[in-house]
Amino acid sequence: MLSIIKSDLYRISKGKAIYIVILIILILNIVSAVGLDAGHIGLSVGTNIDVTDTETLAQISSVNSISDYRKLMKSFGTFPLDKDVIGQNVNLYYLFIVIVVIILCTDFSNKSIKNTLSSAISKRKYYLSKLFLILGLSTIIVLFNNYSFYLINLIINGKAFTSSLIDIGKYTVVQLPLIYGIISMLCCFAFIFRKTSIFNTVTIPFIMAFQLIVTGIINLFHIKADWFFNYEFQYALVNLVNNPTTSYIIKCTLLGIFYIIFFNIIGYYLFKKTDIN
Repeated sequence: MLSIIKSDLYRISKGKAIYIVILIILILNIVSAVGLDAGHIGLSVGTNIDVTDTETLAQISSVNSISDYRKLMKSFGTFPLDKDVIGQNVNLYYLFIVIVVIILCTDFSNKSIKNTLSSAISKRKYYLSKLFLILGLSTIIVLFNNYSFYLINLIINGKAFTSSLIDIGKYTVVQLPLIYGIISMLCCFAFIFRKTSIFNTVTIPFIMAFQLIVTGIINLFHIKADWFFNYEFQYALVNLVNNPTTSYIIKCTLLGIFYIIFFNIIGYYLFKKTDIN
């Protein structure tokens, strides 16, 4: 298992993908800090400033420079911007896809998995080594994103828009079980679809497609769906940093654990039963 992990780490360190991921995180964090806004992909939820308000939109559209834009945003009052950014960690989902591709999908695409499994490495060891490495690197990405933004935000905007380091740690910890659950889902999809092209086609639009389909059904049939607004991935990550109750944290943690167990059982079972050509 360790030999596979070491080999993958060496291969990743020699490639460009991981450094591009780091650069993307830094760029997005700088943009969010300068713009005093947590950028997001998917539903717009949980921000401190209501940018859908007509008057606010009119004010924003009338701004002609970044400095004026920052003055306008600051006029709405101070708030912990890093809390908003961490709440939008759904954005990291797309970087997790990159991690799964470079660690797992490339093995299927390059046919190197066959050589690995023929060298006295069991499917169980292979599966676990890939899963642990993906979870480990994804954890580093989450920590790097959260704490690099804390530092960037502190430098650019000062303490008035910054949480404490302890709070950053709390936000990170309560989100990790759900994040691990979603990463487990991506690993499961990788073992199901194998080819990078198919994996990307399914996973890249997956969250937004799921959100659109479910919200469409809810609106069409006027369904009361508190479960969706409490436990859908993006909503849950936002809710977990906005002063959640202990009960809610426990429920989200259990949901994350369920995802981890459920998707890894399916992923490993299918991998174990499938012949590798």
